[in-house]
Amino acid sequence: MILVGRFGSPFVRRVGITLRLYGIAHEHRPLSGAVPEERIELQKVNPLARVPALVTDDGEALVDSATILDYLDRLVGPEKALTPAGGPERTKVMALIGLAVGAVEKSIGAYYELGRRPADKVHKPWLDMLLEQSKDGFEAVENMAAAPWLTGERMTQADVSTVAFLDFAMQNRPADSSPLDCPKLTALAKRANEMPEFAETNPY
Repeated sequence: MILVGRFGSPFVRRVGITLRLYGIAHEHRPLSGAVPEERIELQKVNPLARVPALVTDDGEALVDSATILDYLDRLVGPEKALTPAGGPERTKVMALIGLAVGAVEKSIGAYYELGRRPADKVHKPWLDMLLEQSKDGFEAVENMAAAPWLTGERMTQADVSTVAFLDFAMQNRPADSSPLDCPKLTALAKRANEMPEFAETNPY
């Protein structure tokens, strides 16, 4: 099995953490579509040159982290899967992930707005809105959080994804923007990042 993409992408990272938590042997190829020579290699796996991508042991290429995680959950079975197979438990986990995905997507939008555009082309009202939406999303997850994990006593994919996403947002949030007010999520990330499965994928 081959995981393609750099852990600087929070979507690659959540797959990398999950593979480690499941104990699935794999090769990691840290390719980026932003690097021309790496983009050529990446397109052999994913024509869109996006990450993450996962090449299964059967040689099938899967793209999009949600698709990959669904495949891994089915591979390890419902007893070990980090996303419950059904019922209200699944709904809760998916609701948390949905908010966290939305929040990090806004963080990524702000990251590219600042990092890819010339300073005189940055549209400040748009940037401010992205940062505010990201803040609102993470704080909504904060308000839903239980303890010690987001849904209670057991780690789920909501925890894995939220930690990967929050780490990216905190690392790349402009210093002059309003800080994320998420003490429970910050404590969760600190505890999770002490685990080898998280620490080994942390690019920061």
